[in-house]
Amino acid sequence: MMKYTIYTSILALLIISATACNDNADKQTQPDDETETTDSIVTTGPDTTLTAETIQRFQTAGFTDYAKTKIPNFDWSRFKYKSSYEQDSLLTQDFKPTKTYFSSYGTFLKYSPDSTRFIDLDSYNIDIRKDSRGKLIGTAGGPDTEVSLIDPKSGKSKRLLFMGPGGSVEDAFWTSNNELVIVGTQENEENGGKKVTVWKISLNDNMYDLYELDDAQAADKLAGQWRKERLKGVVLK
Repeated sequence: MMKYTIYTSILALLIISATACNDNADKQTQPDDETETTDSIVTTGPDTTLTAETIQRFQTAGFTDYAKTKIPNFDWSRFKYKSSYEQDSLLTQDFKPTKTYFSSYGTFLKYSPDSTRFIDLDSYNIDIRKDSRGKLIGTAGGPDTEVSLIDPKSGKSKRLLFMGPGGSVEDAFWTSNNELVIVGTQENEENGGKKVTVWKISLNDNMYDLYELDDAQAADKLAGQWRKERLKGVVLK
């Protein structure tokens, strides 16, 4: 009887000891509410649709109204976020404007809000010059298109975008001193047609967010057309 009592007492002590250990382990592994809140990190990605601020830029420039004359059901909400990529290195070269560069292209250059930099949409593939009467005459160059970011103070020009004959650049707008948007068309590799594209570019980290309207008819009606309207002061040859 005594042996039974001893065994029972030992078993009880073991159970109590194991329970105490488990309680201590739970207290050590269970973080308090403050720790969870402090360590929580939320990462937000690009907007799934174009922001109201970006759309307003297009409306102010007249692009939206023009697009609706070509495409009655044109709606910015139909543009959907497609992808993002980082442009590791932008082709950079010295900016050496001709004597007539600013008098010929100045009206069409897109200056940043602080006027320290500007976007050149046209000089790569269209030669604009003034004739003897002061009229701007534009002569088309090659089929490729390039958009450049120019910093006159540093004397450098960076290539932001380059496309072959299957694409077009219609316009560009600044949303801040370090962010801009470009609208144009490019080839749709999935079906061989075209699509309207908005490139949203952050100059701080060279991140490109693409928003697309996968509508071949809309792209065909817009490709190159707004550019002609934007350059309506130029006689194109």
